[in-house]
Amino acid sequence: MPINLLVLRQVLNTHHQATAANMDWLKFMMGFIGHLGIWCVLFNRIHATAWPRSTRKTSEKMIILAVAIPFVWIAAILILKRSLTLEALTFHPTTFFYFYICVLAGIFFTCRWIYRKSTMRLPKAVVSTKRTWLDLKSELDVPLTHGRVPNILARIPFNEATKLTLQEMTLELDVLEKLHGLKICQISDLHFTGHIGIEYFQRIVEEANRFGPDLVVITGDIIDESHCLDWFEKTLGRLNSKLGVYYVLGNHDRRMKDEIGLRDRLSRCGLIQASGQWSEVVFNGATIQLTGNELPWYRDVDSLNESPAEADLRILLSHSPDQIDWARGRGFELMFAGHTHGGQIAIPFIGPLVAPSKYGVLYASGTFQVDDILMHVSRGISGDESIRICSPPELGLFTIHSNRTKQS
Repeated sequence: MPINLLVLRQVLNTHHQATAANMDWLKFMMGFIGHLGIWCVLFNRIHATAWPRSTRKTSEKMIILAVAIPFVWIAAILILKRSLTLEALTFHPTTFFYFYICVLAGIFFTCRWIYRKSTMRLPKAVVSTKRTWLDLKSELDVPLTHGRVPNILARIPFNEATKLTLQEMTLELDVLEKLHGLKICQISDLHFTGHIGIEYFQRIVEEANRFGPDLVVITGDIIDESHCLDWFEKTLGRLNSKLGVYYVLGNHDRRMKDEIGLRDRLSRCGLIQASGQWSEVVFNGATIQLTGNELPWYRDVDSLNESPAEADLRILLSHSPDQIDWARGRGFELMFAGHTHGGQIAIPFIGPLVAPSKYGVLYASGTFQVDDILMHVSRGISGDESIRICSPPELGLFTIHSNRTKQS
């Protein structure tokens, strides 16, 4: 009998030790998730502001350092003690406090991710979708990447920087039957840097024209480098649209010191500034009003008057999806945005970790119903760095269907 009790005690102790070890590793995992999550939130919020680029770049370096420090600490423990225990990791009050803050944050981020994954659906207004992939690097007979860094990035496995997605959607809205069949093409985040050749963007324009759009909207970050100004006539100047090509600027466009000159150059190519004014076009006798919001980088919207008249459809162009707050309650049915690039690098199944938005990755890309507004956030055409993983470039076509055709 005593022997049986001893064996039972040993079994229970072993089970207790195994449970404690598993709990420690669960804490490690939650702490890791929380640590990354906290600094990703800070990165996202900073890059949603109009702070100077130098300030944001400095913050990036500081955030990378902050993310790396715990891993250096863990490596030092492993080298000195040849094992990693919770006690060794949290022996100091500072590390103890930070670790358990990260554990709590990890639990929060994990629960929020599970909730979003389980509840996120396409809005009911999206009645059909179609995606077509074009590998433009293979199709075009010229080198598309230029410069040492872009060429290195192009060799990274699974880099989709030149694999274009043609995203076609049919949106059913409560609008007049006259608007049934309206085609809107969205182009976003072109980022003319020279890192990707002009031939890539000329092909984008060809695909946009092939859609046969009634209206073309460009949602910011058109140009980064002034030596690419001459590209406008050879690319954007060739866009065809029955009702016009409207644009807003984004944060990268601020690199052009001469804002008036930039807008004048776009105007000479036939593009119409959407921000700071109301534009009105007519489609099949129905009135469409359109305006733009370039906050927080340009303040034109501050001088925007209330909509001058009744309209059958109101459309907002914004570089950032963060301006959905401004759009609420202003009578818009449609909003087009970009800026977030779909996170640019996404982890399969998990999704992106960073997106320059106060909402983090919530509106990284896709179509969302926010109150009475249907908002589409484009992954964009290019980027400051020519790398995309699980977040390919996107050219969008949106065909409006009137739900009133069903009622008549």
